[in-house]
Amino acid sequence: MKTQGFTLIELMVVVLIIGILSAIALPQYEMAVEKSRISEAMVNAKAIVDASQRYFQANPNESTITSKNQIADVDLRGGSWNSTGNVFTTNLFIYELGGANGRVTAYRTDTGSTSGFIYKLWQQPDLDGSGTALKGCEPGSIDRETGEQMCKFFLGI
Repeated sequence: MKTQGFTLIELMVVVLIIGILSAIALPQYEMAVEKSRISEAMVNAKAIVDASQRYFQANPNESTITSKNQIADVDLRGGSWNSTGNVFTTNLFIYELGGANGRVTAYRTDTGSTSGFIYKLWQQPDLDGSGTALKGCEPGSIDRETGEQMCKFFLGI
């Protein structure tokens, strides 16, 4: 007698193998997506920092950027500035101006608030000409594990 098809055991083994592979691949995929998101923050923050550096070179007596009007040549996409021009908001990040020496802080948030964030990173211009701009990162209270991993990625640890 000739039978066609697969046995129940064979089907269960295939489903088990697919489950194991997806359990391994999904966290790696989510981390790759988050790394691409941090790349967005790095590009936007770098654009603001570069514009800040140009502003400070043109205005050597200034020490703080408090509004986008001071760095009018910066062109950011995918978000909007608030009415005072010191906060740029996208779907995933909130960029805040106003730090000393042109520091720009980017908050990765799903809440739309800087008080609850996954991680925040900051950059500031190289004002002394040493060739090394300052940057840093801090994991937040929401999804601290992801925040710690993204800080390691951002800081190159």
